[in-house]
Amino acid sequence: MFTFVYTGEVQDENYTFTEQTYDNLAKAEVSPLAVTDVLYGGPVLRRHIGASLQFAGRDRDGAWLAVALIEDDDDQYTVTGARYLDHDEIAAISRMRGQLP
Repeated sequence: MFTFVYTGEVQDENYTFTEQTYDNLAKAEVSPLAVTDVLYGGPVLRRHIGASLQFAGRDRDGAWLAVALIEDDDDQYTVTGARYLDHDEIAAISRMRGQLP
């Protein structure tokens, strides 16, 4: 498994939000705007496994989120959900990035 750290968005990728996406985000109490902050901001941690794509990044308020997507076609992804990370997950990301928690 590989995890890549990006300092900005990956060019030519498109992210789709469906009605199910909005329902899932509402249940998780995550704003769609916070998700776009992670997808189009940076830096992010990114893991692509098969048709699954996962991002971890910060929204504009500095809160850490994990965003899950499914690949529909080359460089075309549907956002399936997101959630805020807990303290232990944030500490693990800090270690991966070579920073102190």
